[in-house]
Amino acid sequence: MNISKECYLCIYKQVYKIADKFNLPDKEASKILREGAKILSKYDINVTPPEIAAEEYGKVSEILDVEDLFENEKKEAIKEALKFKPMLKLRLLKSPDKLFDACKIAVAGNVIDLGVHHEYNLEKEIQEIFQMEFKKNDYAEFKTAAEDADSICYLADNAGENVFDELLIETIKEINPDVKIYYFVRGRPVINDVTIKDLNIEGLEIFELAEVVDTGVPTPGYHLKFANEKSKEIFFEADMVISKGMGNFECLYEECGREVFYLFKVKCDVVGRKAGGEVGDYMLFKGDK
Repeated sequence: MNISKECYLCIYKQVYKIADKFNLPDKEASKILREGAKILSKYDINVTPPEIAAEEYGKVSEILDVEDLFENEKKEAIKEALKFKPMLKLRLLKSPDKLFDACKIAVAGNVIDLGVHHEYNLEKEIQEIFQMEFKKNDYAEFKTAAEDADSICYLADNAGENVFDELLIETIKEINPDVKIYYFVRGRPVINDVTIKDLNIEGLEIFELAEVVDTGVPTPGYHLKFANEKSKEIFFEADMVISKGMGNFECLYEECGREVFYLFKVKCDVVGRKAGGEVGDYMLFKGDK
């Protein structure tokens, strides 16, 4: 998905937010903002938003000499999400359609996003998620694919929502015990996207549920241009691909050459227009080859 004109301002505002987050004095903030403008000026509209964001965040990390700009926020997001896990597991036990509700739980976690320009309320999202309707809903095909797959490639998104991914993966394995699931994470810190390092927190079960794969990508989304060979082989050979979050959608939709099930909350107008929805809508749909 190529950028639109709004993306330039959105990405630049993210750079400004980092300067503000670290309480930088004007001279240091000016350097970051000027470098950010230089990077933006290099790109026309024939690139994906995550590709530009990766270079922007990489430059800021270099200037500040901080490898993981949101390390503390990611840890806190995971700890907060873990508080809801027992309650959500009980909810699934009582569900008339456990897989469908697990999809709703997984997409509720997609509200945890530090790359968008609004605050989120995870507790409120969870309280309301079971009453929501998907704007685009290919659940019947999703369910059939999950039941029949010998292998599934699951593309992770942000730290914190990985807790809710676990519940969906666990549910898939209950209906398809022999399925092999690969859980794709980023190759290095970018915004609050999850990496292998972020998963080493007590209470997480992902290493027991799936094979965690470091994709090598530096982008806030699984961008095939930067992916390592192992992850690309799994991505194209898996029977089913589940793509969580907007970043993965931006990198793959109409670009990847294979069927992908997209699961995310629309958090910007650009993605809304491309996906056929509006800000606030929830999506569960199949993108064809």
